[in-house]
Amino acid sequence: MKRGNRLRTYRKAPVVLFFALFSFWVLFTGRVELSVLAIGIVLSMVVTRITWRTFFSSAHEIQHHVESPLHFRLREAVVFFPFYAWNIFKATAQVAFLALRPRIELMPGIIKVETGLKNKTTLVILANQITLTPGTLTVDTDITNHSLFVHSLNLSTLDACSAREEIRHLEERLRRLME
Repeated sequence: MKRGNRLRTYRKAPVVLFFALFSFWVLFTGRVELSVLAIGIVLSMVVTRITWRTFFSSAHEIQHHVESPLHFRLREAVVFFPFYAWNIFKATAQVAFLALRPRIELMPGIIKVETGLKNKTTLVILANQITLTPGTLTVDTDITNHSLFVHSLNLSTLDACSAREEIRHLEERLRRLME
């Protein structure tokens, strides 16, 4: 993508974020009264103003640093989202099974996972997806070295190597989806 096209794309990003937030506001409130819409517009503007630099940090670095751009591939999304939903379902069942046992024997632990993701946004999305999976929590990220520190509820059933392998599998699917 040429630099001019990329700059125009990054300038549109806050507008797209605003409309996405406002759409969620309308969807979740379910009301189309003027006062409710006005509150939604104001909140969407405030949230966009505060957070768009976080989500689209490369827009500010475009003059100095060219980070590999994100590409959202629809074909990969068709595969990725059911895969991720299935993983969440499996993890939820495992945590529920652990909680329902009469005697709970857990072996919690933190593992370091080095990733090969090139884009910081993709790394943050991976960290959030790990956190959204029941039984795991990303406790820290080392963005300069592209590493994640993940807390697992029970490493006795899923050892550190297996946990790393599952995260790498998720990382690979996320890379195909976005990088």
